[in-house]
Amino acid sequence: MDEQRTNTRKTILNLLIAIAILAVVIFLLFLGPAFVETTLPNDSYLVRITGLSGLAVNGTATVMIPVPANAKGELVLFEALSGQPAGWRAAIRETQYGKMLAFTTTEGYAQDIFLPTGEFETKEEPRLLVPVLATPENASVEEFSRSSGGTYTTVVFLDGFVPSPEDAAPVSFNLEYRGGGGVKHLIKENIWTATVNTAVPSTASGFVPVPAGYYVIAGGIMPL
Repeated sequence: MDEQRTNTRKTILNLLIAIAILAVVIFLLFLGPAFVETTLPNDSYLVRITGLSGLAVNGTATVMIPVPANAKGELVLFEALSGQPAGWRAAIRETQYGKMLAFTTTEGYAQDIFLPTGEFETKEEPRLLVPVLATPENASVEEFSRSSGGTYTTVVFLDGFVPSPEDAAPVSFNLEYRGGGGVKHLIKENIWTATVNTAVPSTASGFVPVPAGYYVIAGGIMPL
């Protein structure tokens, strides 16, 4: 009887070992590659500014917009932002509010601006479009950027255009930054998004405060 029990235990033990080995093989064949696969976070900034087309330029015209940065004000996409849209020269410029992306032209008439940028990153951290002039309830930029989202105030700039009629079409700023979304060991990181979708009178001159939207798309375990 004891010998039969011993043989039964050995059989069960061998069966459990075989199941464990089979499970490891299945993991290595099907889940292993996905588990070790790593995707770098991606930063992209899509800039569309319309309503400029046809505006007369008084010597040199300048349009400035906010740029993506972390809570410490460190810029991202620095190299990618040097792209030159048709009819404009682009450069990062220091202003009274901090760094902004400036477009300048000396053409007689302006053109609309379209500038898509993107690159892989090595960091995953909250990002906003800066400068940040004000946040809800006077929260610090770092506190606000770690929330789930909300609306804050940034700024754009227009200068050097010949004054147009009061009923002229406004200049529309459609800006969208998306960053993050990297994948490590089947875990997808958060995606941070900041947008500006607003219109400014074409008669405006100088800095104009505008609303910006911010929200976080939560990451989590990737489906298999």
